[in-house]
Amino acid sequence: MAIIGITLGDPGGIGPEIVLKVLKKHSFDHTLILYGTFPTNMSIPEFPVIHEAKGIRDIGKDVYWILSKQDSDLISGNPSQESGIAAYDAIKQAGEDALNGYIDAVVTAPIGKHYIQLSHPDFIGHTEFFAHQAHDAHVVMSFFSDKLNVALLTTHCAVSEVSSYITIDDVVAKMHIINSALKSFFHISHPKLALLGLNPHAGEYGAFGNEELVILKPAVDTLRTQGVEIDGPYPADTFFAGNYQKYDMIISLYHDQGLIPFKMLSFDTGVNVTLGLPYIRTSVDHGTAFDIAGKGIASEKSFLEAIILAIKMLS
Repeated sequence: MAIIGITLGDPGGIGPEIVLKVLKKHSFDHTLILYGTFPTNMSIPEFPVIHEAKGIRDIGKDVYWILSKQDSDLISGNPSQESGIAAYDAIKQAGEDALNGYIDAVVTAPIGKHYIQLSHPDFIGHTEFFAHQAHDAHVVMSFFSDKLNVALLTTHCAVSEVSSYITIDDVVAKMHIINSALKSFFHISHPKLALLGLNPHAGEYGAFGNEELVILKPAVDTLRTQGVEIDGPYPADTFFAGNYQKYDMIISLYHDQGLIPFKMLSFDTGVNVTLGLPYIRTSVDHGTAFDIAGKGIASEKSFLEAIILAIKMLS
């Protein structure tokens, strides 16, 4: 029996709603611990309240709730600095518990980065936060669905800065993280990887930039000598019009390059996974949807898939 931590996300968003929808419709043969705050205008079940995750394995299977200390009323559809603090405190505690071995996986509901930054200006996103907390610089933001798997070499940075984040050593290190994760968590004995180029037409032999020639191609050559099955770099504009499904993972250079095709195909069912952490972390592949929060119309499909994938990765 595994212990899975679930963070509720920003109380002003759809996180609490989709968590409750999943728990109402589905049961899991594992212990679940909820971290965070429900909005005061939401009716919630009587979850057993605990003060810490330590020792929960000895208590028995159930859905438990670790209450956050929150003095202000938090309302669905009304994000604020206070709702950002609640969201931040939840992921901080869940990450610490995972690092301490009290829980085996963390499944996160969406947060509002802006509202967290009002109190924590250096906050960038879940991926970067958990990586920093774990003192591990090399993590990979990846996305899984039954139609397409995508990983990103960079995460939340300006497009103008993407090139400065890419080095041969970094590409090689992150490819090994991806390759190892596909083997160990998804039981793919010989993962097939495809790397996209950064520039139009993958640079066209240096005509539109030389990152492919001086960084990406040498990294691919190095990886092949190390036993990694990888092709590319491919022109990104035509790659998804071809036989992309023959690859177990497609690696894009920056956020939108990979996530536009992924979300077009798998928005309701895709799962965000942080590879390279010392524990399993999955999440929805969508945002807080503050505009529909509290209306009861948010889809819980991606969150359900995030829990299912975390359980699969634990097996």
